[in-house]
Amino acid sequence: MRRIFEKFTPEDYRFISEVVSASKEKESQKTALSSLLNDPDVLNVVLDNQNLFQRVALDDTIFVRISPYLYFEILLRQSLRDIQREFYTLEQVGYKTRVPVFDGQKVVEIFSQDMIKDYLVELLVSFVRVENFTILIRRGRGIYFKQTISNMDFDFMSETSQKVEEPYRFLFVKRAADIALFLCGVFSEQLFATSSNFKARRMAKALSRGEELEKYGQELYRQACNSELAREYQLDTVLQCLAEHFSLSKKPLNVLSDRYLCFKKYNLFDNLFN
Repeated sequence: MRRIFEKFTPEDYRFISEVVSASKEKESQKTALSSLLNDPDVLNVVLDNQNLFQRVALDDTIFVRISPYLYFEILLRQSLRDIQREFYTLEQVGYKTRVPVFDGQKVVEIFSQDMIKDYLVELLVSFVRVENFTILIRRGRGIYFKQTISNMDFDFMSETSQKVEEPYRFLFVKRAADIALFLCGVFSEQLFATSSNFKARRMAKALSRGEELEKYGQELYRQACNSELAREYQLDTVLQCLAEHFSLSKKPLNVLSDRYLCFKKYNLFDNLFN
């Protein structure tokens, strides 16, 4: 069973049943479909329904009804179908320039693994809501002051990951890698823009690195997959795959961002702009 299915809410299942079932169908038939959705194999097929995708993609108030897990799962599925159908993806080589790269089959092969799809959906969800935490910073003997840090702060996460010991190191290095993949996938056009063109203060330094961010993300995932905690959480295989195929792993996010989030992403991820 896909791990991400366990994150779906009862409201998600009701929404799926309502959209997939024709309005003329009897209530008993809709109830029967709801029961069938408890079967992971049935659910996996139903989630590819085009009516479901269109409803999610076109409804600007969809987050009132469904969880972000279902939302991103449906959009990611469509993005992968697009890549499989077209055989190529577009690679950002400048702020306004993209070139076709015929790597679609390789992308589809990587994302044939459920664990990679699950990880990417959870990654996207993690950026919808910002999490802040407070740390004590020593400034002298017996002198400390509090500093509030965001888990969206790439520089803090990456720099701190090199200073702390396990088990904390894994958490910081993995998050820094996730931020790099998120930026390269969802905000790829901003990697070549000046910081004045992008309001995400937490991301300004990371974005100014451009192509270097991708290489850094690969290295961060490589460090994360070698952690004992990665094996304990059964994430070592996923993180190793992302390290080896970082540039391909961002492609479904590029398609999802360009075609189905478009300008909505600036509202959807508005916590990045504070």
